[in-house]
Amino acid sequence: MGIGNLVRSKRFWLGLVLVLAVALPFLIGAYRLQIFIFAITYSMLALAFRLTLNVGLPRFDVAAWWGVGAYTTAMLMLKANMSFWLTLPIAVVMSVVLGYVVFSVSIRRGMMVFMMFGMVFALAIQQVLGTVKFFGGWGGTPALPPVTIGSHVLNNKMWIYYVGLAFLLFNVVVYYLLFNSRIGRAWNAIGSGLRLASSLGVDVVGYRLANVLVSNAFLALAGSFSVMYQAMVLPTTYGFQRSIYVMMYVVLGGFLSPLAGPIIGAVLLTSLSEAMRAVQQYEPIVTGILTVLIIMFIPQGLTGLLHGRVRPLFLRLWPAKAGVQVKGPAGSTQVSGPDEKAGG
Repeated sequence: MGIGNLVRSKRFWLGLVLVLAVALPFLIGAYRLQIFIFAITYSMLALAFRLTLNVGLPRFDVAAWWGVGAYTTAMLMLKANMSFWLTLPIAVVMSVVLGYVVFSVSIRRGMMVFMMFGMVFALAIQQVLGTVKFFGGWGGTPALPPVTIGSHVLNNKMWIYYVGLAFLLFNVVVYYLLFNSRIGRAWNAIGSGLRLASSLGVDVVGYRLANVLVSNAFLALAGSFSVMYQAMVLPTTYGFQRSIYVMMYVVLGGFLSPLAGPIIGAVLLTSLSEAMRAVQQYEPIVTGILTVLIIMFIPQGLTGLLHGRVRPLFLRLWPAKAGVQVKGPAGSTQVSGPDEKAGG
C-alpha cells in the first residue's frame, strides 16, 4: 500500500491514535498525565452532549447527571462499603431511572420545555447535594476509600489513566454501534426534521427519550470514573458552568464527526485551561472569545477544518496509487490510474 492510500485509511489514523494513547504515560510526566485524565472525563461528557444533538435536543444539565453518577458511587462506597466496580451499574441505573422520571414528560412537549426542565434539574440537584447532610453538604463528602482490583490499590495516575481510557473506548464503541444501527438511522431522521421522521413512521418521542437515557447512562459512568481520582466529591464541581464548558468542547471540536469532534475539543480546551492556571481569572474570558471566533470563522469546528482544508492538502501531497479501486458516486466502483480515460 502506497503512502497516498495509507494516509487515506481511517484504520491507519485510528491505529496511530490508539498507539499514542496507550504509550502516553511513558512519554509525559505525572502532572501532564493528570490533565489527560481530566480530558478523558470531559470527553465522555462531550460525547454524551453530542449524542442528544442528533435528535435536536441540546441540554444544559450535563454536569448535573455527571454529579448523579459521582455521588451515587461515592455514597455507596462510603455508606455501604461497596466496591467501586459494583457501584458502576447502580450509578447507571440510577441516572437512567431518574432521567426517565424527569424527561418522560418534558420530551413530549418539545425542545424548549426539555431544555427548561434540564436547567431546573441542574440547579435543583446542586442545591440538594449541597444542603442535605447525607451527601456531605457544601464542604463535600468525607475522604473516599481507594479503588482496588483485588488487593491492588489503583492510586497510581498511570493505572487511573488506563481505566479512564478503557471507559472512553467503551463509550466510543457503543456510540459507533448505535450510530450505525437502525436506532442511529432513526435518530438521524429525527435530527433532519421532526415531520420528516414522523412521516417515515419513526416514534419521535420514544427514540428521543431513548437517546437522552443513553446519554444519561454514559454521564453517570463518567461521574463514577471521576471518583477514582478525587479525594472527595464536591457539589460545586457539578455546577451549571461545567455544562457550558461541555458545549464549548463540542463547538470547538466540530459537528462533522460525532465521535472525534467532542474528544478533540475536550482535550484542547482542557489543556488550554491548565496552561492558563496562573491567570485563572481570565481563562473563562479567553475560552469564551475562542468559542465565538470558532463559531464566526470556522462554524464546522476543527474537524470541519481538517476535512475541508487539511485533508485536500494531504491528497495533493500523496495522490492515490494507480490501479486502486475507489468508490464513486452512488456506490459505483472506479479504477484510478494513468490509463483511465476521460469522458465515456
